[in-house]
Amino acid sequence: MSGPVDDRTRTATRAGKPLLVVRAATVAVVKGPDSGREVRLDAPTTFVIGSGASADMRLTDPSISREHLDVTLTPSGVRLRDRSKNGTFIGGVRVRDVLMQTDTIVTLGTTAVMMRIEADDLALPLSEEVTFGDAFGTAPVMRHLFATLAEAAASEISVLLEGESGVGKDVLARAIHGTSPRREGPFVVVDCGTIPANLIESELFGHVRGAFTGASEDRRGVFEEAHGGTLFFDELGELPVEMQPKLLRALESREIRPVGGNRTRRVDVRVVSATNRRLAEAARRGDFREDLYYRLAVARVTVPPLRDRREDVLPLATRFLRSAKGDPRVEISPDLGAMLVEYSWPGNVRELRNVIERHAALGDADMAMLFDSGAAPAARDDLSALPYHEARRVVLERFEADYIPKVLERAKGVIARAAAHAEVARPSFYRMLERLRIATDRDGS
Repeated sequence: MSGPVDDRTRTATRAGKPLLVVRAATVAVVKGPDSGREVRLDAPTTFVIGSGASADMRLTDPSISREHLDVTLTPSGVRLRDRSKNGTFIGGVRVRDVLMQTDTIVTLGTTAVMMRIEADDLALPLSEEVTFGDAFGTAPVMRHLFATLAEAAASEISVLLEGESGVGKDVLARAIHGTSPRREGPFVVVDCGTIPANLIESELFGHVRGAFTGASEDRRGVFEEAHGGTLFFDELGELPVEMQPKLLRALESREIRPVGGNRTRRVDVRVVSATNRRLAEAARRGDFREDLYYRLAVARVTVPPLRDRREDVLPLATRFLRSAKGDPRVEISPDLGAMLVEYSWPGNVRELRNVIERHAALGDADMAMLFDSGAAPAARDDLSALPYHEARRVVLERFEADYIPKVLERAKGVIARAAAHAEVARPSFYRMLERLRIATDRDGS
């Protein structure tokens, strides 16, 4: 059955190590053209069901939107967030944002999906750090990501980073290399989306003099340049189909043959890849070689978009501002902070950095100039009908309602610690709690 949305995270410890506790679930299509498809969810990142290439479960029902439904595991069950035009229904009732705590059939278009929720808790490792290399994140979903990548980095396995543009996949790839046994070796980047198709084989494997018109001398490819280190394939989903079997052969044999050459050369590289496409779906549909996918996705992780970890927006913004200003004490103003938290961040962390760097240069003179869209972000509902000061009050109230409970939870309910973290006086923090009707024990501060 469904209940009110509860987005709170639950953590625990085992042998002194922090854990994120969620409920695992299985998504099973029980009616419609894709009947029989089934996927088990066991990670805290958002799982997208839809008809578009960006969906984790891509369905062929033409009445389903490209990104129809977001599914997220929580400690209490499965959270469903409708993103469609024609609706998501449970028992004939349209739902927009709901928490499912028991097995439930959900209707999308003409398709029916069963959400099977497991009875036992799933304990996922959390990093004790809020950084991994140059990547930063305080949200539990990021700390779980850091723990997973730290474990993968210590081995030689191939890692596939999936996620929207701007989430920081390249930063995480460098962090994997920088914390791996190969960190003293080279880190070589191949941008599969920018290399012309007729040159990509030479780019990967090199060529010998005279191999083609313009090949006036021998040239090493990126496999040889990365020998002893890490080879990072960015935008892997853009790799031409005709190159995929040649790449697979090189990875499996650990040998390459330069274009025009007649001898193979041994190479020793660790491979990390990134894509903003859902390669598992692409492989299932035949749009990407399945055997190459499994070779490159021994460890596969999804980097969450910034909108799914709003508690990281202000800490990230503060870090970017202090870096841009060269001042470790500078802070984000309350007005700008409220706008940053409300914005949907389609460009993710990259867009946030751009906004803050513009803010460092331009100040608050014209908020609209800060954002990539050329317009200041709207609140989650249209507030344009309200007078400026009333709309500003609403945005600030929403910001406090999102920020204060998370700061209090981070401080384990200790008011003095929470107030210090927020850098506000304790009486002011108490007034915020009273405004939000958050019960506390004043003697427990």
